[in-house]
Amino acid sequence: MATVITTKNGKRITLLNPSEKSERYAEQLRTGVVQETEQRLTKNQKAFRAGYLTARSDNAKVYKFKKKQRAAKRKK
Repeated sequence: MATVITTKNGKRITLLNPSEKSERYAEQLRTGVVQETEQRLTKNQKAFRAGYLTARSDNAKVYKFKKKQRAAKRKK
C-alpha cells in the first residue's frame, strides 16, 4: 500500500511498495508517458524502468527456483 509523507519543506512524496512501483513503471513503459507530469519518457527513463522490471523478474525466478529446491530436499 502506498504511503504519502510530507517532508520538512512541505513537499508531499508518495512511497510505493515494490509491486505498486512495478505496476506504475510497466504502465509508463506501455504508454510512454509519466502519468503524474504528462511528460513523455526519455530514453534513459525507459531504460531505467525496463531494468527495474527485469531485475524484479530475475529475482522472482531465483526465489522460485530456490523454493523448489528446498521443497525437494524436504521430500527426501
